[in-house]
Amino acid sequence: MMTTINDLVNPTVMSDMIQEKMLDALRFAPLAKVDTSLQGRPGDTVVLPKYAYIGDAADVGEGEDIEIAPLTATSANIQVKKAAKGAEITDEAALSGYGDPMGELTAQLATAIAQKVDNDCLEVLRGIEGPMAHDAGAAPLSADVVADALEKFGEDLDGAKVLLVSAQQLSALRKDPEYRNGSEAATQMMMEGSAGSLWGCQIVVSNKIRAGGGQYENFIVKPGALAIFLKKDVTVEMDRNIRNKTTMLTADEHYAVYLYAPHKAIKLVTKE
Repeated sequence: MMTTINDLVNPTVMSDMIQEKMLDALRFAPLAKVDTSLQGRPGDTVVLPKYAYIGDAADVGEGEDIEIAPLTATSANIQVKKAAKGAEITDEAALSGYGDPMGELTAQLATAIAQKVDNDCLEVLRGIEGPMAHDAGAAPLSADVVADALEKFGEDLDGAKVLLVSAQQLSALRKDPEYRNGSEAATQMMMEGSAGSLWGCQIVVSNKIRAGGGQYENFIVKPGALAIFLKKDVTVEMDRNIRNKTTMLTADEHYAVYLYAPHKAIKLVTKE
């Protein structure tokens, strides 16, 4: 029996495969709460609460009333976005049997969507301002700059955290006496690209950290700082062009990215 394009393209199967590969390809997933609870809910806006602390407990004497504090919250409306990518493949390429063209196409669609979600995660971190932003002025990224910035965490300094740097900045940090390579750090890698540690931060190189206007924006991020809300699973649709015998495939994901715990992320502005 001859294999046809319909034997190779099953949008439902591809949707599941791209969904799985997309989640695996999300580099910021270890630093985020990935939430699928919004799936099946109507609307294109996510309403997220921020609860205020009720305050520390106090001494209460015998027969005295316990202070009752109200739990208050503010909310933020986050717009759900759609990331989508399409590709086209000829029947000859799909049916050639050379390599795995459909597998390659599936992987690339997953990567394309994951990269867009990651870009939005970074954009959210770039929006950090106020008490969790540290401007090093004319100083480039160094162990001293990182040490000063870590003061922003206050008493919550301990725990796993990632320092996002460029490849050029890593070269300078490696020459710092406080730098520890991966074997010396002996810590479990949270993100791909981990290249040692500095003051308890796992250093992760990202091509998305680029200089602009003579400055870098670097980030120290703890797990759970971000939230990625997936409104639905990846959807794959196909369409045939019968004139030139090609198959077009599109994949899309509806999602929202949010700075879920602002106290768990620091933005550093350093000199190039």
